[in-house]
Amino acid sequence: MSIELKTDLAHYIQEECGENVYLCYQCKKCTAGCPVAEHFDLTPNQLLRAAQFGQKDLILNSKTIWLCAICETCATRCPQGINITAIMDVFRIMARREGIKPKVPDVPDFYEAMLRGIRYFGRMYELQLMGELYIRQFLRGDLDFKQLFGEDVGMALKMFRDGKLNPIPSRGTRGKPRAGPVSPAVTDPRTIAYYPGCSLHGTSKEYHMSILAVAKALEWTLQEPKDWCCCGSTPAHSTDHVYATVLPMRTLAQMEREGHSYMTFPCPSCFQRFRAATQNVAEDEELAREVRAQTDYLPSRGLKMDLLLTTITERVGYETVAEKVTRPLENLKVVCYYGCALTRPPQLTKVKDYEYPTNMDRLVETLGAESLDWSYKTDCCGVSLGITQLPIALGMSRKVLHDAKAVGAEAVIVACPLCQVNLDSRQRQIEKEYEESFGLPIIYFTQLMGVAFGLDAKTLGLDKHFVDPVRFLGEKGLLSA
Repeated sequence: MSIELKTDLAHYIQEECGENVYLCYQCKKCTAGCPVAEHFDLTPNQLLRAAQFGQKDLILNSKTIWLCAICETCATRCPQGINITAIMDVFRIMARREGIKPKVPDVPDFYEAMLRGIRYFGRMYELQLMGELYIRQFLRGDLDFKQLFGEDVGMALKMFRDGKLNPIPSRGTRGKPRAGPVSPAVTDPRTIAYYPGCSLHGTSKEYHMSILAVAKALEWTLQEPKDWCCCGSTPAHSTDHVYATVLPMRTLAQMEREGHSYMTFPCPSCFQRFRAATQNVAEDEELAREVRAQTDYLPSRGLKMDLLLTTITERVGYETVAEKVTRPLENLKVVCYYGCALTRPPQLTKVKDYEYPTNMDRLVETLGAESLDWSYKTDCCGVSLGITQLPIALGMSRKVLHDAKAVGAEAVIVACPLCQVNLDSRQRQIEKEYEESFGLPIIYFTQLMGVAFGLDAKTLGLDKHFVDPVRFLGEKGLLSA
C-alpha cells in the first residue's frame, strides 16, 4: 500500500502552534515516557509520523487525541523540543471544528460541561459539571450505575458533609474586567496576591484552609483579586486558544488594578495556564491584539507569578519556616509527590531539576520529617482522566501509591489539588480493584507545615480527608488529642 506525502497538515500545525512535526526523527522517547501510551491507538511517535505524512483523517478519528493526559512528559523529553501537547490541542480543536465524532466522547463532554459553567458563572461549578456528565452518559446508554451508586454517590455525600461540594456556585468575572479605581502599588513584600482557583473553594477546601492558616502563622497576607475567574484549565486550551488566553487575563487585570505585581498559585494547572497566557501574548502580536480587544488589558513587564510551593521555599525561605516549627515531625517517613504539572514543561515552569525536583523534600525535612527517595516523584496520577476515564486514572494512581508504600512511606505529601483528590478519594476503590492495601494519608504540604507549627487538625482541614490523617498523626504524637 503506497503512502502519499501531503504537507498541508504539517503547515497548518506550524501556523496554529508554531511546531514543526518534521523535526521528529522517531526516537520514540515520547512514547517510552508516556504513561497512557498503552491505551492509545496511535502512540505519540506514530501520531507525529502520521502528521508528517498528512494523514489527517487517521489522527482526527483516533482515541489518542482524547486520551492524552496532557502530563507534558513527551514535550519535556523530546530531544528536538517538539511541544507534542500543543499539537494535541490543535488536533482536538480541528476535530471539533470539522464535526468529527470523538472516539472518546466523555472527554469533549467534560470540556463542554466545564466551559459552560465558566461562561455562566465565571468559575467552574463542580455540581453542574458532574451532573451534566452523568446525564450525557445516561442519554448515550453508557452510564456505569455500579460506579455511580457504589462509589461516586458515597464520595459526593462525604464531600457535602465536609463542605467541599457547594450547592450554590461561586461567581467571578464573565466578561471584560470591570473598570474601577487603581490602587497604589503594594510595597509590603509580605502582602501578595493569591489565586486559589476553583477547586480550593470546593473539593479541595482543606488545601485553602491550611494555606490561610500557615500564611497567618508566617505573618504573611494573602489577597484574592476581586471577582477572579477560572483559568479555563485543559478544557479551554483544548477548545479555543484565544479564550484560554483571555480567561487568565481577566484576573491579572484585576490583580494589577489592586496594586499587585506578584501572584502565587497553589494549583499547578492554574499556574501553567497563567504563565502560558502571559508568554503567548508576549510572543504572538495577533493574539495580543485579540486579547486586548476582549479585555482592555495586557500584562505589565514586571509581573511575576510563582507556584505556592516556590513562594514558600524561595520568597518566604526555609529558615523562616524553620523558625516557626514548634512540633518537629520526628519519626515521620514520607514521600514528596510533585506529579507532572509542578515542574513540566520546564520552558514554562522554569524548574531546573524538573525530572527529580527537591524543594518540597527540603521543606519537609526542614519540618523535621524524613523525605524518602522513590521512583514516582514526577509521574502522572491521571489528572482529569479521573473524571472522564476513571479506570485508566485508577491504574495510574495505583502505581504511585504502590511505589510509595514499597519504599516505606507512611504518607504522601502533595502540592496539587487534583493529585490529592485522585490519590485520596479514590484510594479505597484502588485497593479494592487491585487487591492491595495502602492506607496512605495524602497530605498537602501546607497541612504538614501547619502540624509542625502546632496548629490543630480542624484549622488545617485534616478532618476532611478520605484516608484519615488525624488518627495517624495523633498516633505519631504530632497532633493533640
